[in-house]
Amino acid sequence: MFPAQDGLAERDLAYWRWQFEQNTLARTEVAVAIAGGRVVGQYAAVPQRALDEGGEITTGLVVDAFVLPEYRRAGSRPGIIIHLARDLHDCWCGPRARLVDRGHSLLYGYPFPIWRIAQRHLASEIVRDMDVLFSEIAVPGFVPVASPNDVEVVEIDDVVAAADAVWASVVAETRFGLVRDGRYLDWRYVRHPQKRYRVFLARGADGVPRGLAVYHQGRYTVDAGIVCDWIVPAADEAAENALLAALQARAAEDGTPVLLSVFPQNDPRFLRWQRKGFLVGPPSHFLVMNTFGHHVRYLRDRWFFTLGDSDLV
Repeated sequence: MFPAQDGLAERDLAYWRWQFEQNTLARTEVAVAIAGGRVVGQYAAVPQRALDEGGEITTGLVVDAFVLPEYRRAGSRPGIIIHLARDLHDCWCGPRARLVDRGHSLLYGYPFPIWRIAQRHLASEIVRDMDVLFSEIAVPGFVPVASPNDVEVVEIDDVVAAADAVWASVVAETRFGLVRDGRYLDWRYVRHPQKRYRVFLARGADGVPRGLAVYHQGRYTVDAGIVCDWIVPAADEAAENALLAALQARAAEDGTPVLLSVFPQNDPRFLRWQRKGFLVGPPSHFLVMNTFGHHVRYLRDRWFFTLGDSDLV
């Protein structure tokens, strides 16, 4: 069992297998420290497929990095966690990765507790703050987003075909970001062993899929209805409005005070949703990366990310 040091549910064997064996690359990327026959530290990444200006690459999401308290001052400086991170970099990252033909172009994560040592010893860099967009569902006078008559929104369980169709419509505008196709969404949300996600599909009068959103009732900064993923062409505002109206209604039914999401600040929806009544809240996390190729400015200008890209929701 993963040590419960972060206030989250224990990660059991089913969760471990889902994350490290059943991911879309079917690859386990974990560096461990062993003392006295037991694991006392870990630095792990979940490998993921991504797009970089139309070409497919891989990235890694850093998760569940820990050293047991009694070993945090053991060994030489800078400490076990940094030695584990460097070993993981050597094995799976960059053009000289030891264990794969083509290593990750970057690793990313949200290392608030260890940010200072990651910056100092791993050359980690901040991509951007994760400002929160939120719509107050429970306040008097709340006016939901108006849904167009020619777009229908339905909740679906079998996501693969619909997600593939919607993903095909947004690939061209994805300059840098995860591959959000049916295989990924099925693994990330439908088959998650601990959480329940709801997938909403917007489709036109002809039945053609036009957008897809993933919703979760949970906690991120506050108890909320959380927009975990968003796969909608940026120019299709009708599908956007239909999905937002459906998600606001779902959040209201769940009795949550707000519907919230995260977009890059340079994404057109970050400003457009504010015009639809969303407010901007302060970030509780910032997106951090180790790059093995591109400059941080290149990534900052291109990277499309959502909360579902993380393990925070």
